Amino acid sequence: MKITFITLVLICTQSVFSQTKSISGVVTDESNSPLPGVSVLVIGTSIGVTSDFDGNFTIPNISASSEIEVSYVGMETQIIKVGSQTQINISLKESAESLSEVVVIGYGTTSRKLVTGAISSVSAETIVSRPITSVDQALQGNASGVTVSNAGSPGSTPQVQIRGLGTFGNSQPLYVIDGVVSGGISEINPNDIESIDILKDASTAAIYGSRASNGVVMITTKKGRVGKTKISVDTYISTQSVSKKLDLLNSAQFETFASETYGLPNRYTVDPESTKIDTDWQDEIFRSAIMSNTNVNVSGGSETAIFNLSAGYLDQEGIVINTGFKRASIRANSEFKVGNRFKIGETLAISDSEKLNEEENGDRTLLEHMIKSLPYTPVYNAENPGGFGGTDSTLDNGSDAENPVRLQTISNNVTETMKVLGSLYASYEIIDGLDLKFQYGFDRSTTQNNIHRPSFDEGINERTAAYVGQSTSVFNSDTYTGSINYKKTFAENHNFEALFVAEEFSTLIRINSVQNENPLTDAVPVVQGEAQANNQLYEYDLVSYIGRLKYNYAGKYLISASLRTDGSSRFGENNRWGSFPAMSFGWIISEEGFLSDSDIISNLKLRGSWGVTGNDGSTDYAYSSGLISGYNYTGFSSSTGVSNFGASNPDLKWEESTQTNFGFDLGLLNNALTLSMEYYNVDNNDVIVPIPNVASYGLGESFTQRNGASVNTTGFEMSLGYSHQSSSDFSWSVNVNLGTAKNEATDLGELEFIESNTFEGENLSRIEEGESLFYFYGYETDGLFQQGDDTSTQPNASAGDVRFVDQNNDGVIDSEDNVKIGNPFPTLTYGVSLNANYKQFDASLFFNGVSGNDIYNTNIYDLEGMTRLFNSGTAVLDRWTPTNTNTTVPRYTGDHSDNVNRSDRFVEDGSYAKLRNFTIGYSLSEAVLGKMAKGAFSKIRLYATGQNLLTLTSYSGLDPEIGGSTVSPGQQSAAAGIGIDRGVYPEPISFTLGVQIAF
Repeated sequence: MKITFITLVLICTQSVFSQTKSISGVVTDESNSPLPGVSVLVIGTSIGVTSDFDGNFTIPNISASSEIEVSYVGMETQIIKVGSQTQINISLKESAESLSEVVVIGYGTTSRKLVTGAISSVSAETIVSRPITSVDQALQGNASGVTVSNAGSPGSTPQVQIRGLGTFGNSQPLYVIDGVVSGGISEINPNDIESIDILKDASTAAIYGSRASNGVVMITTKKGRVGKTKISVDTYISTQSVSKKLDLLNSAQFETFASETYGLPNRYTVDPESTKIDTDWQDEIFRSAIMSNTNVNVSGGSETAIFNLSAGYLDQEGIVINTGFKRASIRANSEFKVGNRFKIGETLAISDSEKLNEEENGDRTLLEHMIKSLPYTPVYNAENPGGFGGTDSTLDNGSDAENPVRLQTISNNVTETMKVLGSLYASYEIIDGLDLKFQYGFDRSTTQNNIHRPSFDEGINERTAAYVGQSTSVFNSDTYTGSINYKKTFAENHNFEALFVAEEFSTLIRINSVQNENPLTDAVPVVQGEAQANNQLYEYDLVSYIGRLKYNYAGKYLISASLRTDGSSRFGENNRWGSFPAMSFGWIISEEGFLSDSDIISNLKLRGSWGVTGNDGSTDYAYSSGLISGYNYTGFSSSTGVSNFGASNPDLKWEESTQTNFGFDLGLLNNALTLSMEYYNVDNNDVIVPIPNVASYGLGESFTQRNGASVNTTGFEMSLGYSHQSSSDFSWSVNVNLGTAKNEATDLGELEFIESNTFEGENLSRIEEGESLFYFYGYETDGLFQQGDDTSTQPNASAGDVRFVDQNNDGVIDSEDNVKIGNPFPTLTYGVSLNANYKQFDASLFFNGVSGNDIYNTNIYDLEGMTRLFNSGTAVLDRWTPTNTNTTVPRYTGDHSDNVNRSDRFVEDGSYAKLRNFTIGYSLSEAVLGKMAKGAFSKIRLYATGQNLLTLTSYSGLDPEIGGSTVSPGQQSAAAGIGIDRGVYPEPISFTLGVQIAF
């Protein structure tokens, strides 16, 4: 009996072992590079291995019925049934969801799941999916609540606003690149970026204290990964052109217009043959422009060292002649591991850029000169010094618009910038979970602007001596950061993380400029001899102490709190230090037992946050009085005196922003459908305002900067996404984001209002309690007066003139009748992206737009104003006359009439929707790649892209996307100029062909 039992056991054991086997294989990524450290686990057991440096793995004694789970950070997990296989080679795909799970926050990272504040993210996949040349283009339309406005010619810095405008001064966000605060982003190559995380609410941004009230943009550049060295090349070429032109009078139309209004210029009788020229100044100023961009990247590493090297070159011609931007950049990121606890690393980026600037003169933009130039004026005239045609004071009846081609091409106006940005860091894990880190960050940039304007004589306009101007601006910043971070889990479910940081930040800005005129020659483009010199020096220091505590219970109940204390040299001695607290809460409802097994709800989280941030963007030394020379003593004109430049203000402090945010995140059907919504309320207090100085004080400055205003901003944000895998060959996704923002000045202190943006002697904008910031201010119009109408309220008016509304019904049109006539800021911003993949083909569409904003179009003043004998728009042919009364264009008056006073006649709806990008791509299959160059290529993708192909708008100007980078007289800040079209440099329509190659 015993023998029979033992025999049976042996037979069963032999049978079992005969059913097990050993399997092996290689794990690679999508480019066929081996992946070391991949987890290969036999499901339902504790048996598991990791792949070696070459991606190889072996599991002995595994049954055919077993399943293995293959997982790796940042890759999609695969489950594979063993079956009859003994050799299993696995290719892991990069997981977009996994990449988005990690977000960069101040002084660290966190899981997307555990975020309790408002953070929008833009991935590297989004950035490289379309040809872009700057960081702002990556933000545009891809993040809810973020507005990006066109700044002009290539290389110009755009106006970026996060959650609207809450200040009168500096409104730009803080940019942090690899943990280093950067003085600018124009020189950053977007191809180097791994991810962008926008910290929008106070709970996430308060960690940056006195510099964070406008939001924080965290930029993380690409790092190396363990594995085989990879090489990638991305190159494209584009053609660009203007998408729209203005309707200007040609020579025949101008002759008709002039003969019916001012009378024909004397040229028509003295030299009638010359009036037969028909110059299209728009064709002369705008051109088809070429852009090319090439980027090369090399990355890889071992278990002890990783690296990423890149180089890029951009050459973008502008669609306006003699404008453009070139940028050469290199980047090197590396990290080394010494033992199991010590790491050292560095980031380094060097860029060299050259920008050809758009010219302007006489307070007129280039496009204004283009509009006003007479159509019969020749572009060139070899008999004139300089070789350009122009108008004559006698023959052309005083028409003094400058030849725009001469203005833009005879001069050399170049800005060159060399920037070095980087960091050195070292971290040591003292014990498990306790990390000590030191980092030194630096930003060095030198900007040179060289202007050489040779002499010329084109008739009424001339320059008898060459003008030369040279300026150099040196920006240096240093950041020293020491931090200690502790992570620990107690009793399995209690997860703590504590952070303490001490930091010192300092900047030094030195500006040296010289200018003079050279009456002897045009051949020397540098300043020589006596010159007017101006030298400036600014120093700024910030010392900070930061603490943050995060706790979650079982990944369900979340709490975070932080406190930052800043000491700044920028403010008065009574307010050098300030503290900026924040806290946030979250509840992941989907982790509760009643939802954890739901097949529908994958994620449901409620969030709430509160915090205080600051804005230290005040002018340096504004708290001190300073001294100014050139003040002569009364009665002693030969005695030079010195006076205080301004009034001192030792109480000057940073603006303070208190923000509350509520939000929720929802994921359905295994997160195929996702939704995030936010509501925010921001109270900005101690906003810095210019208080007029008393003239009798004899101060050099007209205003003193004081904290005296408050602004409230509220809004909603939504992000909605859906992705669908219809089959193994076809997948598609759609993402929509929306944002609203409404601002209101709630207190101006001792000021009744603040005016801004001067145009033709009038202020176009103002700030007033109870109204939106920088709203347009002027007369409301009510059509045109017709024959027989009562014009007694406007004594100077006649039939055909603009009728202004008597707002206070006092029977007189005067300054008391000016009202709000427009708001430059949108009530809604949005972006929509659609993506599809079918086999080797991919396609994407990207729309973005704004709604609810107005534009003050000063070009209408030139196109329809008829204030002097200039060229005009064709609309003047439909001006009011006794026989043409059904029109909106007022009559010709022959002078600067009330018809051109600031009014809603110049205000238009600025809403637009743009087809920002349409891309179609084709990637060669693995089978084809394997036959090329012995399988050296892991990826070859060809693509074609169209940008700005369609703009839906009712705006009559060249482009409804009006930035605020140009500061005009009486303008408080760049943001104050948003929505005022003074002749904007339009965004081009472009067509691109490109190729992406990986080895």
